[in-house]
Amino acid sequence: MCKEDHVIRFPWEHEDSNTLLIKLAFVTIRREIETALRPLGLTPQQSQSLHLLSMSPGAMNADLEKLLFIDKSSVTSLINGMVRKEWVVRRDHEQDARMKRIYLTEKGIEMYQQSSQAVKAAKDKSNQMLTHEESATLQALLRKFIKAYE
Repeated sequence: MCKEDHVIRFPWEHEDSNTLLIKLAFVTIRREIETALRPLGLTPQQSQSLHLLSMSPGAMNADLEKLLFIDKSSVTSLINGMVRKEWVVRRDHEQDARMKRIYLTEKGIEMYQQSSQAVKAAKDKSNQMLTHEESATLQALLRKFIKAYE
């Protein structure tokens, strides 16, 4: 989208701010993902958790804290809700009974598959706007931004 085609939503959008544009892109994509997940009864965090647990069966709360960028109490609440919905189960850690490993149930695997398709469709909307070269350039530039804050 060219600068001339951009719809101004906020008065401060006239500023040439990379960080503002990154935030607007993030918020716009997140809303699209939330809208895609709503019919499934899922939140983005639940969807991300299902995705992480499909990739790392037996992950623990501390793993989810780090990977989802949320605090301990939020992870506990998130997992408790997913246990109630029968999407995940907690099992004792093999070396420390105080720790629990989290696994997807059959119902959780089904929810993961459905949410994965919904999220992919939402993300494809923005991915289809860029050529392969533009996408590679954007990713390289965003990595530079992230590195600046590490």
